[in-house]
Amino acid sequence: MQHHRFDELITAKLSGTLDHSGEQELAALLEQHPEWGAELSVLEQYWQQAPEVEEPSFAVFREMMDKAEATPAAIVKPMHWWKPAAAAVVAGLLCMAGFHLWKPRTQPDSNIQLVQTGKAERRQFVLSDGSKVHLNASSQLKCHLDPNSREIWLEGEAYFEVAKDVHRPFIVHAAALNIHALGTAFNVKAYPQDEQYETTLLEGAVEVYLNKKPEQKVRLRPYEKLLVGSHTALASPEEKLVIKPVLSKGALAKALALPVIDSTLRETAWISNRLQFDSLSFEQLARELERWYGVQIEFRNEGVKKYIFSGSFASETVIQALQALQLTEDFHYKYQGTQIIIY
Repeated sequence: MQHHRFDELITAKLSGTLDHSGEQELAALLEQHPEWGAELSVLEQYWQQAPEVEEPSFAVFREMMDKAEATPAAIVKPMHWWKPAAAAVVAGLLCMAGFHLWKPRTQPDSNIQLVQTGKAERRQFVLSDGSKVHLNASSQLKCHLDPNSREIWLEGEAYFEVAKDVHRPFIVHAAALNIHALGTAFNVKAYPQDEQYETTLLEGAVEVYLNKKPEQKVRLRPYEKLLVGSHTALASPEEKLVIKPVLSKGALAKALALPVIDSTLRETAWISNRLQFDSLSFEQLARELERWYGVQIEFRNEGVKKYIFSGSFASETVIQALQALQLTEDFHYKYQGTQIIIY
């Protein structure tokens, strides 16, 4: 929580809206956590070097967000109007969209680094080999990089843009999944409480295999997704790896011309600070909402868990999100602090 407040304070400082009490609070946090001074220094240098012509003012950004909060949430149609200007602000402020630069914490073994996120927290950082990583909420990433290998252990969700190095394979271990890549871009989602794990490839090539079947490797092509059952299913040696396209053939050619991170895909929308979901039961969606908004959701009606939703949330609050869901299905909720009871 303290680091989240630190993000808010340095955002205000860079945008020129930090008052005297805020300055004092920021100074107190830096005195308590002197290691955060390096992060502030990097942000200040970036802010000073960024071209002013490309950065809307903080007031413009705040005005856009106020409009977003005053507009009823849309359950099916994604909100795209804010992207061009907001993206420029995020580039300057870095943490405005929920992300902040993070230096992975080094373990006693100097080759091992550890990064963790809490609920409603997302981070982006660069590994020592130059690979870029986006880490979604409620996730943990342990990295071991040495002159001969690059190994990652993931619990949760992460997007990787792997730096090419033919002499050092890049392997991600996620639950019982193992993803072997060289220079490529892919997303891995493997939360322990989810029914399925998935790997989505956007660029390059990866080979995927299970712990129990290392000899049975599956190769993915761009815009293919591999699905496999979670812990219980993986206990069986007969578990099947299912490959599905994430785009139609017509859309594939257009997608291949887009930037590597495709914000229109459900699998990678979270990197652009948008929660997108397709045909999820309310029980499954509740887990996504818990991670996204940092809340706890409890169902008091078993039938409501089976409702199916598709949609997209960007700037909506959790209350606006629930109100939007109520437009398509009949349910009630009670919101107390960070706990939501649905009945």
